Amino acid sequence: MANRLKAIAVVLLAVLLLAGCSLAGDKPILDMSAAGRFEDLVYNRPDPEDMEQAVDELEEALGRLCLPSTLTGLIQDCYDCYYSYSTMSTLADIRNCQDLSDEFYSEEYAWCLENMPRMQQLVEEMYTLCAQSMYAPLLEHFFFWDGFVMEYRLEGDSSQPEELYELYRQENQLINQYRSLIADPVIELGGQSLSLEEYLLTAGEDQIYEALWAYYEQYNPRLGELYLQLIRLRQQQAELSGFDSYEQMQYSLAFERDYSPEEAAEYLREIKECLGPYYAEVMAEQPYSLISWDYMSDDRLLETIAQAAEKMGGDIDESFRFMQAYGLCDVELRPYKAAMSFQTYLDDYGYPFLFLDPYGDQSDVLSFAHEFGHFTDAYINYNTYETTDLAECFSQAMEYLILFYLGDAMEEESREELLYYKALDTLELYVGQAAIAEFESRACSLPPEELTVDELNRLYMEISAEYGLCDGSNPEQGWGWIDITHLFESPFYVISYPVTNDVAMQIFALEQEQAGLGLEKFLAMLPRQYDSLMPTLDEAGLDSPFDQGRISQVRSNLERVLSR
Repeated sequence: MANRLKAIAVVLLAVLLLAGCSLAGDKPILDMSAAGRFEDLVYNRPDPEDMEQAVDELEEALGRLCLPSTLTGLIQDCYDCYYSYSTMSTLADIRNCQDLSDEFYSEEYAWCLENMPRMQQLVEEMYTLCAQSMYAPLLEHFFFWDGFVMEYRLEGDSSQPEELYELYRQENQLINQYRSLIADPVIELGGQSLSLEEYLLTAGEDQIYEALWAYYEQYNPRLGELYLQLIRLRQQQAELSGFDSYEQMQYSLAFERDYSPEEAAEYLREIKECLGPYYAEVMAEQPYSLISWDYMSDDRLLETIAQAAEKMGGDIDESFRFMQAYGLCDVELRPYKAAMSFQTYLDDYGYPFLFLDPYGDQSDVLSFAHEFGHFTDAYINYNTYETTDLAECFSQAMEYLILFYLGDAMEEESREELLYYKALDTLELYVGQAAIAEFESRACSLPPEELTVDELNRLYMEISAEYGLCDGSNPEQGWGWIDITHLFESPFYVISYPVTNDVAMQIFALEQEQAGLGLEKFLAMLPRQYDSLMPTLDEAGLDSPFDQGRISQVRSNLERVLSR
């Protein structure tokens, strides 16, 4: 079952093989200029009926004698429909995130998200039709994976998928509700209903504190109840899919991890015991007070990254120039922008896109670098399939590498300050994301009688205190988990951050040892000979994050930077 997600990307290459063609490892040639700049792309609501018709036509052809080239064309039609839908959905998502107050794109993305399970179901129907046809052995050999026919012949008679996709549809409806709630929160303050976004623009320090208190007090119950509904739906999905837990289902199907939830739990325990006390010790000294940022405009940010990319050269510089040429990033600081940063991909155009919600200061260099690592990976590899853990290696490594290649784009003092900040950020990443990962694991396994907002708040405060993130003295310390978008939209993603940051720190250590060594390792890994984490690390000669002593080594590396 895990191979289904991968097959969507793999099938396009397989189609060419069936037709007698081979890419022989060459990159596909895409006419990027035909689409124009991002702002010129036209959104049209996609129609699932197009793929329904394509699947019907494939079904008819599979029931009679026909040429391989005919099947090639019909399966290609199915995938064209799927990717067209995906492209328009992604375009609506980006434009919704660019302005959450834009009702048109809010409604369009909500529609696309709600109907996406139908598109995924049609892909499943296409697989089943192929597996049950007279051409099944041929199709398995050229298009799919070993065991494909047996898997889909057995599943073809099951009524489970219909129930499962209905649960997915309901889940996406809840995610749409979540986005609507956080788009422009309205708080009751002083007898008035106020837009939190607008109020904070002109509020003083005391007013900001009062407004944020009101937000958490009023929105924790609302977002909490919504998350409880998501947990219940996701537990049902896992049960229907034959998994013991939703966590296990996500590890296996959504992320195809090469490590288990049990290994992850042990890894989190080591972080808690080794880095938790150190984090509390460091933060007691209020280290962020030593950092003073200057304002950085979006133009200045782009200029800074451009100079660093040029110094790194090769594929990195090429990908940045491509991004600029086609306007494939949004780094502007403005109201009503989604409070998240991400990189995504527009399949029909071969366009990666970088979205950044900036602070407007020098710390944005690191946030941009993270998403630019994803962008470079997607650009160079044409967004071919890889696991989340492998993808995060490139984004996190880029944050460390860029510190060595800023040159005169930043003054030396600012570069050193940024390195110090990055070390603090890394320490906070390990501890903070590990705490979230443990919270998510335990929250999603709570028995029905304990699934309450109060219990979630208590659990979050308890875990946060164990990791040294708070003292656990006030119940209000348990409210903040509602700000973690991944819990609502990308369940069980966050464990990837500490796991893959270990890989990035190994690259950082190489660059510290000798200029260019870390960059050389990064560029060697970038073409991605494998699509998952552990084989890639073996090929690159890097250690596994789960090797004994790795967390202690991370602490030692951080201590060297933070002991200034």
